[in-house]
Amino acid sequence: MRYNLLFALTVTIAAIPFCQTFAQSTISNSPLDITASAGGWAAALPDYELGTSSSGGAAFSDSQDQLGGMVRLDAVRRALGTRTSFEANIFYASAESNNNSAAGDIDFANPANGANIAITGANPRLTSDVEHFGGDLIIRDTWQTRVGGLSAGIAYSLMEFEQEFELRDGAINLFNEDLDTHFKGAKIVSGWDGYLWNRASTFDLNVGIYSMNADYSATSGTVPASFADDLSKTTYTIETAFTTWTEIRGVDVGWTFGVTYFADMPTIDHRAGSAAKLSTDSAVTGTFMVELLLL
Repeated sequence: MRYNLLFALTVTIAAIPFCQTFAQSTISNSPLDITASAGGWAAALPDYELGTSSSGGAAFSDSQDQLGGMVRLDAVRRALGTRTSFEANIFYASAESNNNSAAGDIDFANPANGANIAITGANPRLTSDVEHFGGDLIIRDTWQTRVGGLSAGIAYSLMEFEQEFELRDGAINLFNEDLDTHFKGAKIVSGWDGYLWNRASTFDLNVGIYSMNADYSATSGTVPASFADDLSKTTYTIETAFTTWTEIRGVDVGWTFGVTYFADMPTIDHRAGSAAKLSTDSAVTGTFMVELLLL
């Protein structure tokens, strides 16, 4: 990683047999829970398109609907005897896709200056990948009610998306594009914990307000495409996650489903006659994780 990540953990609470709860979670008395998780990660990011082909479609295109994997470490430290807990999480996810268009004549705008480039009998190949990582630091209070534990708090949050696009004509590298997006801000966190179907469960709903900064760069291959641009914007996210716990051969195992909506995700606008520019569109990511209680 080129960036140092801030330590952190979001609420993932272990299933432990019911007993007195010391004004904390209704499903755990432990002063410290640490969980590790791994699973699938799905990202629906803004579409990528460049140029036209002789058939009338895009020369290079990808829906940016990608499937990959995620790993995550969560912890919660409870100040027993009070309502307050301190949490943190760190995570890393990645996905990759390949898209080969039909061979034929293509033309596209040079991202450095918008000049038209035409290639006869091209074999367009687009490879794209994305890495997503970050972490949160959270302070939360929990109130026990007849329907379970209700909680609210605030988090300091950092996130990063690193996207790479490699454009080729067969085995020939035309040029590469990189789009790095940094999110830094705060989240209002809220949640519920209790028992569903006799299983310890949690539900979280978080709203984040972020300062988003995006850096774009194009690097030359056979096409002289050296160029850079940036974009800054204040934006928001909405995040939900549901976890339910069970015991398998004496090991506490959790199953987590999560969805995050991004109101703004940078996308590259390729323009004929002018250099590439950055704009934004909405995006969604989803997770299905298997969690293990380590402590």
